[in-house]
Amino acid sequence: MRAALAALLLLCAAPASAETTLRATRQNAPPLDLRAAFGDGRWTIRVLEAGSEVQRIVVASDLPRSAPRIADADGDRAGDLWVPVIDGGANTAWDLWRQEANGRFRRAGEVSGIGFSRDAAGRLVTMGRNGCCGFSFVFHRFDADGALEESFGVDRHEDDLRRGVCEGVAMASPAPAAMVRSVCGLASGAMPGRRIELR
Repeated sequence: MRAALAALLLLCAAPASAETTLRATRQNAPPLDLRAAFGDGRWTIRVLEAGSEVQRIVVASDLPRSAPRIADADGDRAGDLWVPVIDGGANTAWDLWRQEANGRFRRAGEVSGIGFSRDAAGRLVTMGRNGCCGFSFVFHRFDADGALEESFGVDRHEDDLRRGVCEGVAMASPAPAAMVRSVCGLASGAMPGRRIELR
């Protein structure tokens, strides 16, 4: 009896296998279907074109209940794959896979934050929570091979009266003064450019 009860408790405590189906838009071609399943500490995503598997992507993750998403990260109007890998409290880290012209996905890198957007220059912007009263904005560009590169950042810390510090952070390049002023002037929670909705 005790063994049966212990087995039942273990079965109930085991995380449920999460599965989801996604649809990625493409330019001048029918959309791709993506079947994502979580098991053994990783997401496995099968990319289907006209019902046939054309690619399999496996990403280690600590987030079985946060499913992968499709959203255009680079502005080419093709759906890119975002796979959640770890939750750091307020911020979630995502493994980003760009959809290439041939309908296959290629890993671009990892981004982390609570919000994402594309600015007027086409850069991918991440907004991460930094303590109780701060946000860090990181501006990324995609290099010639499609990999993410951190260009520059803006750190913004303020209190309830909007007093605080807002400054540029040099990474691969210095933060442009006009962009620093623009981000520092945003309303709390707002992002530069067009927000990317992870659905």
